[in-house]
Amino acid sequence: MLKVRPAATADDERIVLLWHQGWHEAHAHLVPSEVLAFRTKDHFTLWLKEAQDASYVAIDETGILGFISVKEAEIVKLYVSNRARGTGVAHALLSFAENLLRDIGITKAVLLCTAGNIRAERFYKREGWVLSHSFDDALWTPQGVGKKFIVSTHCFKKDLTLVA
Repeated sequence: MLKVRPAATADDERIVLLWHQGWHEAHAHLVPSEVLAFRTKDHFTLWLKEAQDASYVAIDETGILGFISVKEAEIVKLYVSNRARGTGVAHALLSFAENLLRDIGITKAVLLCTAGNIRAERFYKREGWVLSHSFDDALWTPQGVGKKFIVSTHCFKKDLTLVA
């Protein structure tokens, strides 16, 4: 049975593995190749430690199937394992996060998606998110890296007062 719960420190290794794999599958071909030097598992571990967002994991009897993170009114990350794709896990995580934001009084939510991540774009639209605008955004790099890597990014918004 699927359950969503707050992520624990003990989940970090599995989250990093899932995130690393999912990021490379969805984003590696959409970003400047030079940024890939900063997308190793060690860099994802550092990125997770630096993150100021709250993470939640979807689990079943086999373990972690995906995770989502939120910060203020933003859905920051949503990743699902290969074996859980198409099973409703992404929908469950996104619905959980939307309800979480709604429960703390957020009425307008936002999420960012690298332009060209077609699978994610289609999913968000199916889930009632509306493409608001696109802009150039700097990708995360570790502190001390002087070069900025810019990618086209979509900003999706959702009115959380509208319940489907």
